Amino acid sequence: MLSTSPLERKLQLSGILLILGLVVEALCLLGHGPIAFIVFMNLGGLLFTAGTLVYLYSLVSPNVKTPKQ
Repeated sequence: MLSTSPLERKLQLSGILLILGLVVEALCLLGHGPIAFIVFMNLGGLLFTAGTLVYLYSLVSPNVKTPKQ
């Protein structure tokens, strides 16, 4: 369940991207041949890098407080 806090939401998104990247890379290790390696490097690496960058961005971005109603 996604949180309502902007920081927690960004951290959850980065965690989801990291997990998806690791799952893709783990599935590609089961495959044989050059296509599995290309998917491993491109799709898995892209998801893993995106998750890391979202995590780092969430740490340095300013925290915007939303007014509570």
